[in-house]
Amino acid sequence: MKEQKFYIDSLPYEIELTARICHENARQLLGQLTSEVSIDEFTVLDTIIAKPDLSQADLARVILKGKAHTGRFLMSLENKGFIERKILERNGKLIKLSIVTDKGRKFYDDIVKNFRPHVRKFEQIISEKEIDSIIKHLQKFRHTIEQFSNIVFE
Repeated sequence: MKEQKFYIDSLPYEIELTARICHENARQLLGQLTSEVSIDEFTVLDTIIAKPDLSQADLARVILKGKAHTGRFLMSLENKGFIERKILERNGKLIKLSIVTDKGRKFYDDIVKNFRPHVRKFEQIISEKEIDSIIKHLQKFRHTIEQFSNIVFE
C-alpha cells in the first residue's frame, strides 16, 4: 500500500517555505542597512538596473507583481530621487521607461557592497555552480507551471 503524500511534503510547498525564508532574510538584511527602501522597492531598483529597457508593464511581469503595485514602487523610488520616468515611443506605442539616477546607482551599489559578506556565507554552503543549477531548474519549473496554469501577473 502506498503511503499518503501530503501537500506539506511536496516540492511546491518546500519551494514556498524556502522563498518565504529567503524573502524574510533579505528584508531583515536590507533593514539593517537602510530604512530608505523596502525589499520590494530594492527588487524593483535591482531589476531596472539589470534590465533597463523594461516598460512598467514588462517590469510588473518580471517581478510577478501587478501593474498597480509596480507603479507604487516606481513612484516611491522616483520621489526618493533613485529613478526618473520618461515617456518614450516604442513601436508606435507610448511607454514609461524608468531610468536609474546617479543617486539611485550609488545607493544601489552601496547596498550590494554591504550584502556581499552575507551572500558569501551562503556560497560556503552551496557552490556557485550548484546555485546556477538550482536557479535553472526553478526557472524551468516556474515556466512550466505558468504555461500549464495560464498564470499571468498584471
